[in-house]
Amino acid sequence: MNSLDFSGLTTDEARAVQSAISRGENFHGHIPVASLTFIVRNYRELGALGALEAPWLDAYVHASHFNAHGVSVLKAVFDACDRKRLRSLKPLGDDAIGRLTLFRGCAGPVHSWGMSWTSSLDKAIWYAAHHAEFYNLSDLAVYVATVAVEDIYCRLDHYDDDFIAYVQGAWRIDVPSGEFRLDRPR
Repeated sequence: MNSLDFSGLTTDEARAVQSAISRGENFHGHIPVASLTFIVRNYRELGALGALEAPWLDAYVHASHFNAHGVSVLKAVFDACDRKRLRSLKPLGDDAIGRLTLFRGCAGPVHSWGMSWTSSLDKAIWYAAHHAEFYNLSDLAVYVATVAVEDIYCRLDHYDDDFIAYVQGAWRIDVPSGEFRLDRPR
């Protein structure tokens, strides 16, 4: 635990994190705002300590933007996680067999495929509309991919039903512009 980088945390926060790790507990709640950056800075060491998966899932699900880190860093952290532990914390579900068709809604000048995908076309369209509205963006799009179940890290269910996967090939689907609205059925 001596190799962890606690920069950016107060002394009390660092002590609380160290104490939670030593007890085998999730430390995210002790540093909810700083958790994502702390984990990105320390994910290899946290993985070696067996203290990565639960706080990483909490930090990931509560983050709103990953631009400062990029998809390659997110993938590296997910790759450092024990996949069996991720799936025990956030199972894929009994309906996840073979290959799944997943969607991702995007808006703005650059469309990142990211790590969060949904099995709902409606939800992907809503996400594109939401990002456009919230961040004042244009160029809305939805992408679709088929992903082997073994390539999916886990299934988050905190806000929505999100499959976490690193998709290497997806294609844009034609969605009429009038469909990109926030009042879509959920």
